[in-house]
Amino acid sequence: WLPQRTQQLQPHDEDEIPERKKDNYFVPPRFYCVETLCAPCGAVHAWTLFDKSEFPTQILGFLDAAYPTPDVRPDYICIDKGCKVLRTAIVNGSWNVWKETSRFIVDSYHYINHRTNDYLCRKWCNPAPLNGS
Repeated sequence: WLPQRTQQLQPHDEDEIPERKKDNYFVPPRFYCVETLCAPCGAVHAWTLFDKSEFPTQILGFLDAAYPTPDVRPDYICIDKGCKVLRTAIVNGSWNVWKETSRFIVDSYHYINHRTNDYLCRKWCNPAPLNGS
């Protein structure tokens, strides 16, 4: 009672094409993420590849490479792991250099989810402190 139709082969029904050898190394198994430094307007100032993870020490190294002298450092560096980066900078002593020029803040989503149980994040990484600091 149904009309006879010829079945067309859909692209997802075809045999898989064997994987070609990759001619570059930017593939998921090799790199964890691309870290970018962007201005508030969205312009990218610098970028780097992190191969296996995004440790705070790697982020601090990237920031040191991107901003080698205090006169080019921004006033605020907003990063979702800002409190972890700040904690690492305090522990390894690099905060003594960064505190003269920059402040690490977190995005508002991170702050809302993190502020109640992390004093360092709540006190020093607040993106909109009520005391005007």
